[in-house]
Amino acid sequence: MIASVRAAWFADRKRPAVWTVTLTWTALALVFGIGVPYLVHLTLAGDPEQADAAASLLDGVLPGQLVTTGIGLFPLFGGAIVVILGALVVGNEYRWGTLNLIFTQRPRRWQVTAGHAVALCVLTLLLAVLTFAALAAVTTVIALVEGRAPSLPSPGRLAAAVAAAWLICTAHAALGFLLAIAFRSTATAIAVGLVWTLVLENAVSGLALVLSPLTAVRNLLLAPSSGALAGALGARSQFDGGTPGVLESGNAALPVAVLLGYVLVTFGLGIWLTARRDVG
Repeated sequence: MIASVRAAWFADRKRPAVWTVTLTWTALALVFGIGVPYLVHLTLAGDPEQADAAASLLDGVLPGQLVTTGIGLFPLFGGAIVVILGALVVGNEYRWGTLNLIFTQRPRRWQVTAGHAVALCVLTLLLAVLTFAALAAVTTVIALVEGRAPSLPSPGRLAAAVAAAWLICTAHAALGFLLAIAFRSTATAIAVGLVWTLVLENAVSGLALVLSPLTAVRNLLLAPSSGALAGALGARSQFDGGTPGVLESGNAALPVAVLLGYVLVTFGLGIWLTARRDVG
């Protein structure tokens, strides 16, 4: 099993597409999470009538708000990007036909697939840590430029935010992982995963606002659960002027349980499906 994990990690870290997706997401997080609000702040700062709005925008891009600003980016935008990452990790093995060769070697099928799952979890952890590290660096620079104290949130809050971002990313990546195995195709897995997370789940979430029976269904969906977890950590709801995808929530227990369920079920189904069916 350890050899399978090492082989999967070696293959994944050598793929340009994996690092392209990771760096693209980090750049998008900086642009939309910090860059755009700060530019709007600079635009409004010269208008006395917009002083309160400008101050609010500046507060949101300072290190003190790193947790709420950072975690709010993951439910909608980060989740969609990481679905692509999950599909790439295993889908390319089908595209290149390498599984036929690997399965004839010593490792069993479930070990090979589980190795990819573990390597994917490591990638999502690196993505979460890299995102918050980049946000911390940029917000610190802004604080120094604006003459503010670059005080970061407590280590406990930062660790909780990184852990929550890791869980959100892993749940979405596991969906891409399962779809790539189910369809034996990277492109199809990405298309279905994006339609599911960005269109269908958000449609159900919107309908739940007017059709109360759908509320229970919404609470069990991937994207709304991610948004509820972000809301539980203090991110402003999308209905309160916050980041799209974030939902108001006072309790993190249910979204954490749902997201953990997605991780276990999707990875488990992917491993089972690979072990049970023909490769071709």
